[in-house]
Amino acid sequence: MLTKRVNFLFEEETLQMLRERAVLEQESVGELVRRAGKKTYENKDEARLKKIRAAHKWILANRKVFKNIDYKALINAGRKY
Repeated sequence: MLTKRVNFLFEEETLQMLRERAVLEQESVGELVRRAGKKTYENKDEARLKKIRAAHKWILANRKVFKNIDYKALINAGRKY
C-alpha cells in the first residue's frame, strides 16, 4: 500500500518519454518511477558488502605475516628521524 507522496520535476522531454513508456507497458508513470527506484537502489548495500567481503578474503589469503618482530626496536628506529 502506498503511504507517502512525492513530487518530481521532469523536463518536458523526459516526462513525454515516461508517458509513452507507461502506455506501452500499460501502467502509470508513478509505477515506472517506483520500479526504476527499486531496481536502481534496492540491492546496492548487499552488492557493496559482497565486494568488501571478497576484498577482505583476498587480503587475508595474500598478505604476508611477519613473526618475531621486535616492535620496540622498530618504534625506536622510527623515532630517530
